[in-house]
Amino acid sequence: MKVLYEDNHIIVVEKPVNIPSQGDKTGDVDMLTLVKDYIKEKYQKPR
Repeated sequence: MKVLYEDNHIIVVEKPVNIPSQGDKTGDVDMLTLVKDYIKEKYQKPR
């Protein structure tokens, strides 16, 4: 995931083609989940 900008209030990432913005019934990996996982890992946030 390419992070373009990030601070305490906002994160801007480049969304690859064919990745949904948010989850749907297909269960495919989505950007919202990827960004949440990135924040959890980078800042060691439990949620």
